[in-house]
Amino acid sequence: MEKEKKLAIKINCKAYENKIKNNFYKIEITERIAFVSPFLRSPKMKVNARQFIFTTLIALISPIITFAQLPNLGTAINFAVFTTIGALGNTATSNITGNIGTNNGAITGFGAPTVVNGNIEWANSVTAQCAIDVQAAYNELLGTTPTVTNHPPSFGSSETLSVGVYSIGAAGSLAGNLTLDAAGDPNAIFIFQFGGAFSAGASSTLILSNGTKACNVFWIAEGAINLAALTNMKGTLIANNGAISLGAGGILEGRMLSTAGAASVDNVSITIPTCAVPLPIGLLSFIGYCSKKDILLQWRTSTETNNNYFTIERSLTATNWEIVGTVAGAGNSSSQLNYTLTDITPGEETLYYRLKQTDFNGNYKYGAIICINKCKDSGVDNLIVYPNPTKGKFELLHTEETNTINSIDIFNSEGVKVYTPIDFQSKFDLSNNASGIYFMRIQQNSKVTNLKLILNN
Repeated sequence: MEKEKKLAIKINCKAYENKIKNNFYKIEITERIAFVSPFLRSPKMKVNARQFIFTTLIALISPIITFAQLPNLGTAINFAVFTTIGALGNTATSNITGNIGTNNGAITGFGAPTVVNGNIEWANSVTAQCAIDVQAAYNELLGTTPTVTNHPPSFGSSETLSVGVYSIGAAGSLAGNLTLDAAGDPNAIFIFQFGGAFSAGASSTLILSNGTKACNVFWIAEGAINLAALTNMKGTLIANNGAISLGAGGILEGRMLSTAGAASVDNVSITIPTCAVPLPIGLLSFIGYCSKKDILLQWRTSTETNNNYFTIERSLTATNWEIVGTVAGAGNSSSQLNYTLTDITPGEETLYYRLKQTDFNGNYKYGAIICINKCKDSGVDNLIVYPNPTKGKFELLHTEETNTINSIDIFNSEGVKVYTPIDFQSKFDLSNNASGIYFMRIQQNSKVTNLKLILNN
């Protein structure tokens, strides 16, 4: 076997790698490319300097199609259904795997027997960051250069599409069966851009073929997205300035996201795609809150594998990051572990924090980003319910002396008191109560604090 040689060539402002191996010359690309010249696939071809130049020129002049890269979904990657501004509602019994939430609107219909295998987030730092990330993802997808601009606005009718970025200047629709064919490339990306609303007719079905993955399929619309009853859909859907909905009996392997508009489902099954490589830890939560001018950051793991240490990074813009500090990991663990780091006097700006995990081999991955509002030294210590939402068990986190807390009462959404401890306690269990919204009233020496709690057991 001839020793492998390498030649770097630049194609469409991307550096791709050419390799000679087993007397067979071909282009191996680190990013997707649609065409490889047949001249470069001739077996048993001897390669010398002149042939290097020749094949390089062939590669440069051969017709190619460069495909889009995966957009950065940020914290939205964890959400199955989300809207920045609008109500979030469910009808009948649905089963959803992934977080759901709204940054500004009511949440209704997600109590038992509906199952949400994830967090229910409502008007908090998580939803504030997700709102930013959804808009950024939409903008990134909208700015992706189209490769197909002559497709009719209607898709389906048993057609098969190859990899590409499909751009429709107006509203579009899906009816019947539509097959997306990745031609054996598991990293192939499909993007559908609509200049108006997008709708799928009843019983429309998206079929993924030859390696196509739901996490690599994206649909964006300038306006509402409406998936009718019994639709079987795949991919991440983002409605910009419009409502988003999935009708009765619908199935979605993907996400429903809206920058502004109601998000509604009816007796559906939704599962977020699982293509992303998970952290080598079971991260249960990552939160932060103010303690006077300091910011307390806490995270919790259920399992750890080859985990060397954690790094906390912060940013004013969620783009340029600096290290706050590091915390040693447990290496390997199968039990629940809690971690804490304090960012001392970070300033009064709104800040973003992210958690980085590094293993003993030097490999690292990033988790979700959280946003912390301005912290001022008001002399008032913080109280927070954690985790929230909860499946029943939760804690009252506080940074003050317990003798300042005179009483704690927990009420349901109808104002009925459901629990009052005899003495001060910081750990609670409402597992025997119905799912819904509860309120914790904390009487202190000089004030009363009310905290909202979402129970999803």
